[in-house]
Amino acid sequence: MQISRSAKKAAMAVVMLGAVAGASPAYADAGEDVTSQLNHHTNPNIHIAYAYSLQSNGNKNVAVRDQQADGNGVYSEFDRKNTKGLRLLNNQGSGKTTFSDDSTSNYVVKVTACVHFDGTPDKCGPDDRPGDGR
Repeated sequence: MQISRSAKKAAMAVVMLGAVAGASPAYADAGEDVTSQLNHHTNPNIHIAYAYSLQSNGNKNVAVRDQQADGNGVYSEFDRKNTKGLRLLNNQGSGKTTFSDDSTSNYVVKVTACVHFDGTPDKCGPDDRPGDGR
């Protein structure tokens, strides 16, 4: 039995379309903003550190902002899709923001805002992860 040339082309087109439709996207994101804010322990209206990764930016980087003129550095502990336990330091002072490197394929999936204290344990705000309802 011989298959016509046009039937072979049609079959090949169906196979190619199926492969493209089933392929994973080249990049993704966490599906939402991930944010963490550390507030003063006795006054929640005093903000100390803010860490975030925005979905509108593809969750491709982390930013950490020092929100208190107290002389202490701030940092974000964060995880990417394929890399855990990262840290972004910000010792620039109050009102300044530091950004991590960008990666669209290894996007950010967790952030935690922290403040560094010399001689005493550091303090951290809550973790934020996609789908945790925060």
